[in-house]
Amino acid sequence: ASLRNLRSADRDTHEYHSSGQMFRTFLLAALVASATAFNGATSAFRRTGAAPSVSMYAVTLKTPSGESNIDCPDDTYILDKAEEDGIDLPYSCRAGACSTCTGKVVSGTVDQSDQSFLDDGQMEQGFVLTCVAYPTSDCTIETHKEENLF
Repeated sequence: ASLRNLRSADRDTHEYHSSGQMFRTFLLAALVASATAFNGATSAFRRTGAAPSVSMYAVTLKTPSGESNIDCPDDTYILDKAEEDGIDLPYSCRAGACSTCTGKVVSGTVDQSDQSFLDDGQMEQGFVLTCVAYPTSDCTIETHKEENLF
């Protein structure tokens, strides 16, 4: 009977080691995945020796209540920066799927590739959805232009 108990104990220990091995394998896989993600995020730093730079652009917003100026990073939506600076602009969906935040670019350029509402003709006329527009140069935008779309 004691030999049978010993074999049972060995089997339990082996199962424990197998479970422990599985956990270590899972943990190692998670660490490798994290390191790979970190590696990708820091590749620009390693190539240049500096953190990726963010460009700042002067954005002039011509609103019905007057003109406002903001310094907007190229990785921040114009509406978000305006709101952060205390400028009240119209918005609804914040996803580029409606026309509430429509403005018109008077000068300069923006990247609004995240939007899905405006057609090519409207964009060629200068219409912009400020909720999903990044500045790509210094620019001037007339706001509150939803009614001009239709």
